[in-house]
Amino acid sequence: MSTILKATAVALAGLALVPAITRAQTDPNAAQSPAAPVAPATPPATGAGTELRLAPIVVSATRSERTLTDQPMSVSVIDKKEIEQVPAQSLDDVLRTIPGINLPLTASYQTHPTANFISMRGLGGGHHIVRALVMLDGIPINDPFFGYVQWNRVPMDNIERVEVVRGAGASLWGNYAMGGVINIVTRTPSKSVKVSAGASGGGGSYGTYRGDGFADFALSESVSMRANFDAWGTSGFNQIQPAYGPIYVPTSFNALNGQASVYINPDPTLTANLRVNVHSNNQVLMIPVQTNNQQIYDLAGTMTKKFGDYDLTVTAFHEQSRFMTNNAATPFGFQTGQAAYLQNQHTTPVFSTGGSVQLSTRVNDVVRLISVGADFQWISGMDSALIYNQAGAITQQYFGGGKQQFIGAFAQVDVSPVKDFQVLASGRLQTFLNYDGYDGAPGGAGLVSSTAATSFDPRLSMQWNVTPNVSVRGAGYTAFRAPTLDNLYRSFSVPFGIFLPNAQLSPEKLWGFEAGFDLNWGPVTGQFTGYYQQVSNLITTRNLGFGQLPPGFFFGTQQINAGKAVVQGIEAQLGWQIAPGWKADVNYTTVSSKIVENQYDPLSIGRQQAGIPTQQAAATLSYADPRGWRAMARFRWIGQSWGDNDNTLPLSSFTVTDISAGYNFQGKAEVFVNVQNLFNQYYIADNSGLNPPLQGTPFTIFAGLKAKF
Repeated sequence: MSTILKATAVALAGLALVPAITRAQTDPNAAQSPAAPVAPATPPATGAGTELRLAPIVVSATRSERTLTDQPMSVSVIDKKEIEQVPAQSLDDVLRTIPGINLPLTASYQTHPTANFISMRGLGGGHHIVRALVMLDGIPINDPFFGYVQWNRVPMDNIERVEVVRGAGASLWGNYAMGGVINIVTRTPSKSVKVSAGASGGGGSYGTYRGDGFADFALSESVSMRANFDAWGTSGFNQIQPAYGPIYVPTSFNALNGQASVYINPDPTLTANLRVNVHSNNQVLMIPVQTNNQQIYDLAGTMTKKFGDYDLTVTAFHEQSRFMTNNAATPFGFQTGQAAYLQNQHTTPVFSTGGSVQLSTRVNDVVRLISVGADFQWISGMDSALIYNQAGAITQQYFGGGKQQFIGAFAQVDVSPVKDFQVLASGRLQTFLNYDGYDGAPGGAGLVSSTAATSFDPRLSMQWNVTPNVSVRGAGYTAFRAPTLDNLYRSFSVPFGIFLPNAQLSPEKLWGFEAGFDLNWGPVTGQFTGYYQQVSNLITTRNLGFGQLPPGFFFGTQQINAGKAVVQGIEAQLGWQIAPGWKADVNYTTVSSKIVENQYDPLSIGRQQAGIPTQQAAATLSYADPRGWRAMARFRWIGQSWGDNDNTLPLSSFTVTDISAGYNFQGKAEVFVNVQNLFNQYYIADNSGLNPPLQGTPFTIFAGLKAKF
């Protein structure tokens, strides 16, 4: 690994010499008159089920619209046809095989919502820790209070594509974008049809069902509208083996999602859209009294106006949510798994408002883009906890929450000093403020003083198109992640145990670099990237000694800034258009993610961070023919990982095979069948120590029908 990282550093440094080398090999007169950028070569059409797309798809997650081959960074795009083919009930299962994305091994609807962490490139996640930014049409959808992502608020039938940008994105996007950015782009109404509609439905194993519908309306030549509705749920399977006790039941999940969007385009210089979304879900998590309920309401809008050579883009959003979680405990005198009662109930209302403004222009063929902008986000949330005894009486109530304010200014410039070479430089000045904080947990600080911090995060990316088929790229960057309101002020407890926040947490800081190459050679596409990242002020937890615990508690933890982590890895992808209709993709990721400084937990030093497999690989074979048939097989291998930073709770490696097939009736209707875990491979997907080990998704089959009108 160290040899590869040294080669990566050399490649990045050498890339800076490319302009001089190129000038030496170019006619002097031509060098004084830079040519316009050469249009990227377009590969042949690919079949469904790919994970690497080098076709000229527009990518907006970099805050500038560019073709995928014109990106001096590591990017993947998953389009709607690929999403439709993957056998998955939620978007997180679609993203599971994309290199660089780290998710829990349990599906999002099988775990506690606050455990739905998302990180990238091995930065680590775990309970209540998030190190990647997820957006819906350029608007952040990470939970403002906790940071997790509720994937089921985005119906898959309404997704046009998903853009994945790996590597620190804080220079443009600020908080959460430490490991990278995921942007989910939704579908828009067709301009060629005045009215259209569609519906889909199906059912399958474990009482799983889904029903979707949409309708598009062209209200006038300049105004259109889309409305969609999604209902889905599952009775679930029993994640805990019967040997652990009789109280455990299947984890069930039911969700409703409704969305309405209006699109306005009165003239070629002005486009705007407004989206309203309502989401609700209910979950019974392994024990009958252990339930979760969420309601999320959000309103978002975007406007772009052209003023000659300048583009002005303005966004605004508001989100309001309410999360209630009921958690069980074992009664005194019983063994775990033999009986349970409702021990605590947390209710967390959260409000978030934000927006951005950006001005962009193209100067000439050398200075291809200059962008400047600013954004802000305000968050307010207060968690209320009720503690019950075995008789069902409330014995205690406490609160924890506060407010956060983020304000940032950013700039980006894209320069092509010579033909086939580009430099993309960006930087962001970010300030954030924590205020009106209150920690009302047992032993808590009560009213907490305000804290503030400022961070400047630059990024420099370079790309050289060595030939029309091969390009090399490199980047260096810094990033930050602020502690969430949950990290700062919210505590939770179990009988005799307390898990405390820390109002004095500092932001995490990252610096790193990467280098790699992209291949687009006839029927073969490829991408290879090596990277190195170092995180300081790493936020994690430490065990509390008896003298550090509040009265009445005998064990517990507290959020801390532990020290430092070093993350280094390799991502490799290869796609092959075997023959018309046949497409194969393989990818491989290896990552070393280790804490190197932690005065509070020396045992964790030098060990792999929790939830990050050391190796992963995936292969996809897909087929589609003009008669309407399609099929896909997806193979996933996950290497060993650990449920804790001390590496005492192992998760063994496993392999899962998924398949799907469908037949399309002349574009009007489609029947399909999806199978997850075809060979019913038993594997442990969660071994955090908070529960008995949890089984991953067993063999499941789901079949349905889609129709358009």
